[in-house]
Amino acid sequence: MSHQSPPPRPARLVREAVPFVLLVCACGAAVTELPASPPPAPATAAASAAPALAASESFDDLVAKAPSLAPGMHEASRRSGGNEGIELWRAEQGDACLRVAFASTVPVTARLLLQGGDLLAAASEPAMDGALGEKGPVCVRKGDIVKGVAEGSGAHVRWIVWQAP
Repeated sequence: MSHQSPPPRPARLVREAVPFVLLVCACGAAVTELPASPPPAPATAAASAAPALAASESFDDLVAKAPSLAPGMHEASRRSGGNEGIELWRAEQGDACLRVAFASTVPVTARLLLQGGDLLAAASEPAMDGALGEKGPVCVRKGDIVKGVAEGSGAHVRWIVWQAP
């Protein structure tokens, strides 16, 4: 009767580290491909009292939601803008399922649209942050372009998109 011993510890560490290393590389690639942020709008007296790095300029709060909103998914894009529709993601490689979160400086009604205007998901009421698709990811076909639209006066909105592997 042969007794099989557990794999050596270094092999286990390598096996467990590989997904983490791939995630770090993917995040690094996504960060290097991001377009430059548009210049901030002129500050008002109330806004000038804000801290040096306002929450509206950092994506850390949205990134922190990934484990609960998009488990097993990887970050596909980050975008920021105002009330106008903004292209969030293109399905160039094939069909995909996405999870999208947003954060705004004022309450907005957020929606995800396809390039033709078809509605993918919408927030049920105005909010300063949230995830679109109440029941989970939205799926798109190869060639689709996903746009984010936020309706709210004077809003600066940050969007983050996660994609299923």
